[in-house]
Amino acid sequence: MDILPMRSNGAAIPASPLPAFTDNPNFAGLDALRCFAAFGVVLLHSCVPYLRYPMPGLTWSVMDTPNTSIDFLFWSIELFIMPLFLVLAGFFAWQTLQRRGPRTLISGRARRLLVPLLFGALVILPLDLYCWVGSWVAEGIVSPVKLKSLKLDHPIGQNLWGLSHLWFLQYLFLYIACLAIFAVAVKRYPWIKEYQPNLRTSLGLTVVAATLILCFEPQVVWGFQHSFLPVPAKWVYSGIFFTLGLMLGIHDPKLTWVKSCSPRLVAPALITCVIALLMGRWQLAQWISTPTDIRHSGFSLSGIFLAVMTACSALLTTLSLIGLSSKLIPSVPNSIRYLAAASFWIYIVHHPILGLTHLDLKLLLPQDSSIVKMPLSFAIACCLSLLTYEVFVRTTRFGQILGFQWKPATNDREPKEEQPILSISGAQPPQPIAQPAAPSRRVA
Repeated sequence: MDILPMRSNGAAIPASPLPAFTDNPNFAGLDALRCFAAFGVVLLHSCVPYLRYPMPGLTWSVMDTPNTSIDFLFWSIELFIMPLFLVLAGFFAWQTLQRRGPRTLISGRARRLLVPLLFGALVILPLDLYCWVGSWVAEGIVSPVKLKSLKLDHPIGQNLWGLSHLWFLQYLFLYIACLAIFAVAVKRYPWIKEYQPNLRTSLGLTVVAATLILCFEPQVVWGFQHSFLPVPAKWVYSGIFFTLGLMLGIHDPKLTWVKSCSPRLVAPALITCVIALLMGRWQLAQWISTPTDIRHSGFSLSGIFLAVMTACSALLTTLSLIGLSSKLIPSVPNSIRYLAAASFWIYIVHHPILGLTHLDLKLLLPQDSSIVKMPLSFAIACCLSLLTYEVFVRTTRFGQILGFQWKPATNDREPKEEQPILSISGAQPPQPIAQPAAPSRRVA
């Protein structure tokens, strides 16, 4: 079903034909990648209290003894984790659009993204709020009466209000809506597709556009912009990588080019990451000493260089991980599929669990090293989140409403698509090949 026909315009990188879904491409590696990347988000948040250079604009429940190694780990993950999810989301959104059309794309993603977002906003965010304020009360930063009024005049509450970690679901659905509108526009005005860039041009435009955004607003990556509504610079930066995922879906639907190039991209990815980390931590030190320089530092020589390295490291790391996982992981066991199904729930509920865990570890283990407390908080948050998934979600009506139910395949030959792997990218795997004896095609 060719809803939005696009064609290559002579790319130096050979453009693949549109996805032939009857070829049943194997994306098991991407399923595993999304699973472990979701746990990477939990690991990222586990590092926050122990940062040597705290993220500007990010308010956390407690701050504990800083550690340089944890600081490097945090900022290493921060460089690529959301671009990775956005590229994967765009890649699978294109496939769904080609296979099902814009109406099904919108309805399916609304069910998979907006229902969990609503649950998170009504249940998890209030828990977050009281966990954070309660932690500040326990540490004597604010008075207990603030638990009732929630009116914080202390500077610590300046960046308290917003969608917190759930911003990604809101942004992603808006990108999906824009894609569906664009698909309808292209069908009505076919001349638009003549301006579609090839893959090489798309990669170059990604670096240039992301660099410009970071020059204007370095805090898109090197900070946290908390709001209930999309922040323009952050929305555009994230949309750049979602669009790159669309371009991969158009030009490389089986990821043949990405898999062939990924081994050669590993070294450049590591080099740009190290440079970006060193430059970024130096820039954070400057911002701590002179906070007013944050907005004015982007177009300095050092700011431009940092923006270029940040954009390149995000792009190269994302392509390397996608290519290597697709190339090296031909299949995933049920244990990984279980974790992948649970990862969306873990993404939503881990935040208040981590906030309270960080407070408990600070109060109960005041003399212990941050190197001990950080992995301990990560393990506790993951285990408690998995426990609640198993008890309250996996096989319950509540889990069915959220779309988080999962059942293991009964035999190895059962099509993997029978139980779609859930992820915070809201992706839907390609449809299986229809069996010759079947009277009609399966509908996922």
